Amino acid sequence: MNKITQFFSLVLIAVIAITGFLYFGGQKDIEGLKKSVTPTASVYPEAKSISEKLNFINDQSESLNLSEISQGKWVLIYFGYASCPDVCPIDLSKINLSFEMMENKDKLQIVFISVDPTRDIGRLDKFAGTFNSSFLGLTAHIHELETISKSLGVYHQVVEAKRLAQSGHSSDSHGDQEADSHEHYDVDHTTSFLLFNPDLKLTALLTSPHEPKPMAEALDKIIETLR
Repeated sequence: MNKITQFFSLVLIAVIAITGFLYFGGQKDIEGLKKSVTPTASVYPEAKSISEKLNFINDQSESLNLSEISQGKWVLIYFGYASCPDVCPIDLSKINLSFEMMENKDKLQIVFISVDPTRDIGRLDKFAGTFNSSFLGLTAHIHELETISKSLGVYHQVVEAKRLAQSGHSSDSHGDQEADSHEHYDVDHTTSFLLFNPDLKLTALLTSPHEPKPMAEALDKIIETLR
């Protein structure tokens, strides 16, 4: 074997060794990460690329892709609605507590996605900003929201409030109540938090119970390991 052949053979061996180390080392890191963040977070074996479907609208009804506001950061998405009487405020408060505990919070953008665009357009950022001034609010037109939800595996469904007329009310009063009932409704929706990497690939899911400290630790571990 001449020196040139020997040189290229050594280069080839080195490349194979490095590739193997990166692949198997990476696989090991992922498995270790998955175990370390369970049960707070579920890390996908392979991040899901759906960035082209993450098209939303802001308070001015302007269309934009999530990439336009993520600015190369990780993104944690929460689906809810501003009129939510209890679950959404509690969840967003917990997200804020987790966010403030994180060592890598400068690498994470929190985004509130409203599943109730009819009532929430115009107050998205204000509602999200109530919990943290850095939180952003977005939504989408109904048909696009359904497409996004299916792509992400989340759900939302309007539940009409039961507003039965009290006995003894006049028919006019009953009519007013019935008309008013259409303006008051709840929306059932997914309570999991979705984590996207800087390439906006779905990377992990944070499920109940949402405890601030474990969430902060899990988010930090994921960001540090997969950066």
